[in-house]
Amino acid sequence: RPLFQSLQTLADDNLAFFQGSGGAGNRRLAAAFAALREHGRRLEPALRHFSRFQHRFDLDEATPGNGYRSLGQAARCCLAHAVRKS
Repeated sequence: RPLFQSLQTLADDNLAFFQGSGGAGNRRLAAAFAALREHGRRLEPALRHFSRFQHRFDLDEATPGNGYRSLGQAARCCLAHAVRKS
């Protein structure tokens, strides 16, 4: 949850900054931050849903690995990267 909150805050701040300035580049950046904010809002419930049942698909109790875990980890890495770049 903190990662999503950070992303939302940074996207909102950057959106407000770039919307207030003129120019085509600023409009594109504002649109990108608006899209990033919306994607984050939609991704959070999906990842929460996956985390509820991903343990059912592990190879065994000693090997917690499956496609759902990999998808969740890849999404979290992308989120962390977006937060760092924002």
